[in-house]
Amino acid sequence: MASKTVKQMKSRWQFAAGVTLATVLCVVSAWVVLKRFTVTVIVPSTLDPLPAPISEATKATGGQPTSTPNSATAPAATPTQQAELPLAKPVGALATRQGVFRIGNPTSYPVRVALLSRKASANAALSEGSAASSAKSVAQPSYEVPAHWDFAPEEGGAKGLLVSLPDRTLKLKKGDVLVAFAQDGSGRYWGPYVVDETAVPTWDAKAVEWQLILQP
Repeated sequence: MASKTVKQMKSRWQFAAGVTLATVLCVVSAWVVLKRFTVTVIVPSTLDPLPAPISEATKATGGQPTSTPNSATAPAATPTQQAELPLAKPVGALATRQGVFRIGNPTSYPVRVALLSRKASANAALSEGSAASSAKSVAQPSYEVPAHWDFAPEEGGAKGLLVSLPDRTLKLKKGDVLVAFAQDGSGRYWGPYVVDETAVPTWDAKAVEWQLILQP
């Protein structure tokens, strides 16, 4: 009798355990299904707002697609076009810068002023920029025979004296070279200067002359 009661209780316990296990499995299955359903519903809702910034950016640009500027196809403006303008003086202007020569020695030194006058053919080759004329001028002497003038201390003063040459007409022009040096052994010198290229000598357009006034 007692063993029969134990068997009945054991079978009831097994039945209750089976029901409990089945219930747990059902709950777990329902939770898994519910989770999958929730993920399926939530994922689209989180992804939908993403295109909004793109549409707003398109709306801000008036519905036209924007493009980034390409540095290779959009060259920047440079000042090289202005640099291409001719800077050389006209040939006529060079002719007006030829004139007589005035020298002044307001210093306390006895000085000698030497001149290397450029030949007219070489000067024309420089102004015209012709390769053939330049080659021809290289074969010939570039300068005339040197000339010089001696000045005593303070001779000519700050105003200067007009000088000339005994064998040819003196017209100082662009490219002529001038140098002055003391003759008392002090080693003092001035120059060399290049006419119409250095600040000295100076051009007096009113008197049509070049002026070399030595500085003490």
